[in-house]
This record gives sequence, structure tokens and C-alpha cells, in this order.
Amino acid sequence: MIHRRNFALAALALLAACAGNPWTVERFEAPEADVAGRTTFLYKPGEVAAQLARQPELAARTEAQVREVIVGELQRKGYVEASSPTGADMVVTYQASGVRRFVESDQQRIGAPSPNQVLTPGSMPRRPASELPPERSVRDVSMVVFVEDPATGTLIWRGLVSAELRTDSLEGVVRQATDMTRHIMQQFPARRAKQ
Repeated sequence: MIHRRNFALAALALLAACAGNPWTVERFEAPEADVAGRTTFLYKPGEVAAQLARQPELAARTEAQVREVIVGELQRKGYVEASSPTGADMVVTYQASGVRRFVESDQQRIGAPSPNQVLTPGSMPRRPASELPPERSVRDVSMVVFVEDPATGTLIWRGLVSAELRTDSLEGVVRQATDMTRHIMQQFPARRAKQ
């Protein structure tokens, strides 16, 4: 009995781990940058180029949540937040963009006729003129985190996630964008200990 319970817990943990990272992070690190050898960073507020930016309260909440994730992950990896640009080894910012589009819904009607009945020439039912085609709103969202060298202004690290979100609420988009940022920052290299 104990072995079954342990097996069930292990299977659930494995399933949660597989489902926990639905996005692929595309990242770039300049070879000469030695990101892991740096110690301090300065957070610079990001840009939101989406419908979300038209609603100031949601844009402010997005900024606060994304900042919390970026700063928290960097501190967890051993970096220290600088209070001014002169003391920072890196400047970290982000850019979020998105567009809403409509796609045909993939849900089938309940009680729909079989494809053989519908596709025969003699029994092709006509859709009523007043019936709209089934559509669903999807959002194509991209989240990019940039890390620059403040001395040269060059890009030293970048992480990008692009995804199609099937949520109708802007609050859901904020939650997903924050999670996308978390996945990006988990790919950021940990600080190397000074010797």
C-alpha cells in the first residue's frame, strides 16, 4: 500500500514538472560578456506594446509583477540590485507585445451530423444567414527580457518567449506574461562566486 502511494506521488510530481514549463525560451548570450562574472544590476521599467497598455491600472500591475519576478530571480541567483546606474554591471529591462486575433473554434457542435452526411453533394445543409461562424479570440504574446552593459550600451543577454494564449481576460494575460517572464529569468545564468 505504501509503495502504491509513493508511486502515485512520484507520478504526480513528474506530471507537474512536465506541465510546469509550457514555453520554450530562446536565449542569446554574448560570448565576451561574462554575464555570470558580474555582480550588480539595475532594473529599468519595461515597455508594453499591447491592448494592456491602454488600461493604466493593468499596465501598472503588469509592471509591478514583472519587476518583482525579474528582481527576485536575479537576487535568487546571487546578483545584487544597484541603487544607481553608475554602480551597476548590468541594466535589465523587458518588452511585452501582443495582438488579438480570431480563429475558428475547434469545438464541435453537440449532435452534429457525421462527416459522411454533410459531405455528400445531395445533403449539404446551408448555414442560416444570421448564424455567425464559431470563432475564438486568441492572443499572440511575446515577452523579451534584455540585459545590457551600461558602459557600452550593448546587448549581453536576451531571453524571449512567444506564445499563443487562449484567454479572454486581460487579467489572464497579465498572469501568463508574468509566468513567461519567470521562465525566461530561470534561464539566466547564476552568478559565479568570486575566487
